[in-house]
Amino acid sequence: MNNKKGSLNLSIQAIVILVMAMAVLGLGLGFIRTLMGQGQDQFKTAIDNAALENPATADNPITVDTNVGVKAGGTAKFNIGFYNAGSIAPTGGFIPTLNGCGDGYTIMTGGQTVTIGEARGYKALLTAPSTEQGATAGSTKVCTVEFADIDGLVVASKQFYINIIS
Repeated sequence: MNNKKGSLNLSIQAIVILVMAMAVLGLGLGFIRTLMGQGQDQFKTAIDNAALENPATADNPITVDTNVGVKAGGTAKFNIGFYNAGSIAPTGGFIPTLNGCGDGYTIMTGGQTVTIGEARGYKALLTAPSTEQGATAGSTKVCTVEFADIDGLVVASKQFYINIIS
């Protein structure tokens, strides 16, 4: 008789442990799902500055890929890092622009608020003109990526090469 009482006690303990394990598993999965959802929302357009090959710093406020290859009439992906060493953080954020490339070269990326003393990474798309618009396969252009403040004053700039590939 004592034997049966012991086995009943063991099965009740097993059920309690199983219920507790399921509760902890459910809480853990809920926490992970919430954490992952928040992370995806925060990094839709921005990348971590530390993830760049050459992160932006106070001494080097803009980092950009040295050579960007793009087909004539095509689009290429590249990364830009920016460190705000200035005295303001524009409410509209900083948006990189291209200068000195010639007609038809455009850059698309989102603006980001970069507080003073902070660095951010940008994912950007570079679009080159087609051959009908004057792009020549095998040619190289020197472009300047610039960041300006709210008054349009350029606070940082850096040159890089655009290689038109066939």
